[in-house]
Amino acid sequence: MDYPIWLAVEDFVPVLLGLAGFVLLTRAVPAGPARTAGLAGALLIGAGGLAKCAWKLTVAAGGGDPRLLEQALFPLMAAGAALLVWALAVAVRRGARVRVWPFALTFTLAAGTSVLVGSLQPMFILAVLGVTAVSVLAAVIAARQRRWCAVSLYVLGLVLVTSLVPLRGSAAHDTVAYQWLEQSLNTAAQLALLTAAWLTVRAPAVTTVGEPV
Repeated sequence: MDYPIWLAVEDFVPVLLGLAGFVLLTRAVPAGPARTAGLAGALLIGAGGLAKCAWKLTVAAGGGDPRLLEQALFPLMAAGAALLVWALAVAVRRGARVRVWPFALTFTLAAGTSVLVGSLQPMFILAVLGVTAVSVLAAVIAARQRRWCAVSLYVLGLVLVTSLVPLRGSAAHDTVAYQWLEQSLNTAAQLALLTAAWLTVRAPAVTTVGEPV
């Protein structure tokens, strides 16, 4: 399949939407090391996505095939997800101590397994599970605030992302039409995440005396 350059350009849209959503979510984390780690995690996830986008754009523009950019996606995403999941777990536990070492150990084991088997599959699995856990933990935080619209959007985002799995297994997966469909679904999923994150962390409305709540 000849990968259209406009398709490659559009691929930046869901990545930037998702990055903005993950960065916003760190505002739900108490200030301190956890929030800093969460922000670093969000940036790592975004860096992985942008690396993959840069690879697609380079290929579409006829600039070669820099496989290192493509292969950076899942390691960066897995590392970022581990940090962001830990940060959100701290927020969910409401001050209770959440040790970071189990999250670091999980990433280390996945990275080591990838090296041993010579495949990025363990990194892919950890990245997918980690990003899913981010949405689940964010939904828990939103539910505690009774922001049910945000909870619904987190669920919608997960459903849209999950719908990409059968599409990738389709015989028509390599057609341009299917690629546009996949990227449209991914864009909608990341827009849902960004909107949900904004609803989760936005400041509550100030009500003056005498105003109806």
